[in-house]
Amino acid sequence: MPMHPQILRDFDPHCVQDEPPACQTQCPLHLDARGLAGLMAEGKLKEARKIIDRYLPLNGLTAYLCEGPCGRHCRRSELDQGVDVPLLERVCVAQTQAARLMPLPRSGQAVAVFGAGLSSLTLAWELGKKGHQVTIYHTGPAGGRLVGHPGLPAQAWLETLEWLDKLRVVFEEVAFSPAALAEARAGSQSVYLGFDDPALTPELLGLSAAEAEVSPVSLLTSQDKILAAPFHPGPPRFVDELAAGKRAAGSIDRLLQGVSPEVARVAEETYPSRLYTSLADIPVKSTQPPADPWVPTLAEAQAEAQRCLPCQCLECVKQCVYLQHYLTFPKKAAREIFNNISTALGNRTSNILALSCAECGLCREICPGQADTGQFVHQARQEMVYGRHMPISAHEFALEDMAFINSPEFSFFRHQPGRETSAYLFFPGCQLPASLPVATESVYSHLQNHLEGGVGFALACCGAPARWAARPKLTTRMVETVRGLWASAGQPRVILACASCAVFFQAELPEIPVETLWNVLAALPRPAGAAAGEVLAIHDPCAARHDQATQASVRELAQKISQPLEELHFSGQLARCCGYGGLAAAANPALGAQFAQKRLGDTDKPLLAYCIMCRDRLRREGRPTVHLLDLMFPGQPPAEAAQRPAPGLSDRQEGRRRFRDNLLKKLWGEEPPLATEMENIIINIPEEVAARLETRRILRSDIQRVLLDARERGPIFSHPGSGRQLAGLRPRQVTYWVEYSLCPDGSYDIHDAYCHRMVVPGIPGEGRDSVSVAEGFNPEGGRA
Repeated sequence: MPMHPQILRDFDPHCVQDEPPACQTQCPLHLDARGLAGLMAEGKLKEARKIIDRYLPLNGLTAYLCEGPCGRHCRRSELDQGVDVPLLERVCVAQTQAARLMPLPRSGQAVAVFGAGLSSLTLAWELGKKGHQVTIYHTGPAGGRLVGHPGLPAQAWLETLEWLDKLRVVFEEVAFSPAALAEARAGSQSVYLGFDDPALTPELLGLSAAEAEVSPVSLLTSQDKILAAPFHPGPPRFVDELAAGKRAAGSIDRLLQGVSPEVARVAEETYPSRLYTSLADIPVKSTQPPADPWVPTLAEAQAEAQRCLPCQCLECVKQCVYLQHYLTFPKKAAREIFNNISTALGNRTSNILALSCAECGLCREICPGQADTGQFVHQARQEMVYGRHMPISAHEFALEDMAFINSPEFSFFRHQPGRETSAYLFFPGCQLPASLPVATESVYSHLQNHLEGGVGFALACCGAPARWAARPKLTTRMVETVRGLWASAGQPRVILACASCAVFFQAELPEIPVETLWNVLAALPRPAGAAAGEVLAIHDPCAARHDQATQASVRELAQKISQPLEELHFSGQLARCCGYGGLAAAANPALGAQFAQKRLGDTDKPLLAYCIMCRDRLRREGRPTVHLLDLMFPGQPPAEAAQRPAPGLSDRQEGRRRFRDNLLKKLWGEEPPLATEMENIIINIPEEVAARLETRRILRSDIQRVLLDARERGPIFSHPGSGRQLAGLRPRQVTYWVEYSLCPDGSYDIHDAYCHRMVVPGIPGEGRDSVSVAEGFNPEGGRA
C-alpha cells in the first residue's frame, strides 16, 4: 500500500527551504534576484543573462528601467543596505547578448493596443512571442515616459524596437477617439488600453472613469474583452507598468484560448516570503556606489553581487548530520522517501534514507516552521513495513537483542528481598545493567534503603527498538510483556533509569505511573559520591529534551556532589542525539558514529551523561565520558570511569546475563542455571578479529553455536596446509561461517568469521527468521 499523499501534503508547508526569498516575492516581475546575484558574483554572465531573459521582458530593456523595489525587502537591508539588483541587471545586459528569439507560428488572433507606453510594449512583446498579431495605436513617438529617460541608452531602445519588429508588432499612429476604439474592437479579438502612456486618457476614447476601472486580477474592464492598465497611487514606477503588461498579456492569451483569466493568478501577485534566513554571524558589508551609476563596471557589479547572503533557511541542516550526509533538507527528503515508497516497479533505492534518521526531534525544535522530519520518517517506516518494503536486515540485530532480553529465560521481576509487595518498581532498562552492573546494584540498594513500601526489581527491555523499527505487532508484544511484569508486581509506581524508556512508557503505557530515577534520587538523601575533579560538559539525551524536571534533577544531583558543569548550547530542549535513537546506528553505523562526533564537536571537555547508551557511544568515539551513576555510586575513580571502554555487542549481552545471575543469587538466593554445552566452548579471539566481528555484528555466542554444530557434524572444509577448518551454520535468516583451529587444550582459536543471507545448499540450520512471527505481517502481506 503506498503512502497516502495527504501525509506529504501536510508535511510540506512546515519546511520553507525551497520557498522563494523576499527579493523575488516582492518583485512585481518575480525576478530570481538571488540566482542572478549568485551567478554575477562568480562572473558567470552568460548564465546570469538567461535569468534576465526568462523573467524580464523587452530584451533586457527592463534592466535600465527597474527601480529595484526588491532592495527594500532584501534581508541584508536589516544589517546595512539591500543588494542593488538593478546595478547587476545593467552590467549583465550591457556585456552579454540576448538569447535568440523564437516566436511561435502565427495564431491568426489579432490584438489591438492603445498607447505606446511601457505596459503596451511589454504586452506586445509577450503576445508577439506567442504568435498573436499585435497592433499598437499611438500618438506621437512610441515609448511614452521612456522618451528621454537619462538612464536608457539609445542603442538599447533601438534594439528593442527591432526585436518588436521581428515579432511582427505593428505601430500605427492615430488620433485617440471613440471611433478609433470602435474600429479596433471590430477588427481584433481583444483590446488593451495602456493608460501609462501620458498621451492616452479614458476620456479621449469616450470612456468614463468607471468604464476604465479594471479587475485587479485580470485587468479586464467592464467592457467586453477590453483590458486596461491599472491606475497606481503615487508616482508611477516602470516596474509596475512592466508587470501590468505581463499580467494583461497573460489574461488576453487565456481569453484567446477560452480559459478564465481570473483563476490561478495568485503567483503573479507580490507577497511576503515565508523563507526564514538567520542573520546570525553575517558581517556588515555596506554597498559601494559605482563611480558612474549609469555605466557601472563588471568589478563593481561583482562586488555588489557578493553582498547577497544568499537567502536560505537550512537551520535544521546546519545541525543535523543525517540531512547533511544526504545533502538534503526536510521537504526534499520527504518527497524522495514518499516517491521511494510509492514505486510500483523497480528498486527502492532510498530505503536507507528512511532508515538512517535518528527520529530525535532536534529538527523540529530548530525549524522555524516546526518541520518534524523524524515523525515523517517514522510514518514512512510504518508504511514500508505495511507494504513489505522494509528490509528486516536493517533492524534484525537490534530486534533479536530485544527479544533475547524479554525472553522468559532472561527477563524477570522480584519483590524487594523480604517483602511480598512493592510500592515501587525499579526498571533500569536493558543497557544500564550491562554497562554499569555494580552501579545498577548500588542504586537499587539505595532505593530500597530510602523508599517506603518496598522496591521491586524488573529486568526487561521496554520495547523502544520495536517502535523505532515501526513493527506494530512486535511493539504490542513488547508492551504486553512490560505490562505483565508491572501487573505481577502489583501495579506499583515505576522508576525509570532510561530516557528512551520514559518516552516509550508515556506513548505506549500511559496507564503506568512512572518517575525518572533522577527525580527520585534528587528527593532522597545524597549518597557519598565523588566529583570528577574537573569541569564536565553535561550531555542531555535527546529523549529527555522536553523533560525539564529530569534535566533540573540531574543538575541538582551534580551540585550535591560538588561536580562543576559546563552547559552546552545544544542541551536541554536542543539536545543532540548520540546516534542510537531511531536505530540510526543499527541501520547505518557510519552515520551513527557521525551523530556522536557532531556532539563531541560542541566542546573539548570530558562529558557527563545520564543515558548509558549516550555515554557508551560518546566514549566509543574517543572522548572521556562518565555516567552520573559513576559519580554518585563510584565503583572506580572518576578518571578511570571516564576512560572505561564502551562494551562491545557480545560484552553487553554477556554482561546482562552475568548481572541477572549475580543479582538473583545475591539478593534472592537463586542459583543460576548451569552453563550449557555451547556456553562451555572456550574460544580465543585476537583483538583484530574481535574488531571485525563487532563491525559484522557477530556475537561470541554465534561462533559458539557454529562450533557446537561442527563438533557434532564435523567441519565443512579443512585446509590441507594450515590445518585450519571452516564450519558454517544457518540458525536463522543468516548463515555464519567460522574459520578456526582446534587447540590441544580443547579450546578454539578463531581466525575469522563472517555472515551473509544467502542460502547455501547443504549448510545445516533451520534458517528461521527469529522475529518474523512478530514483525507485523501475515503470510499474504499487510498488517497481521
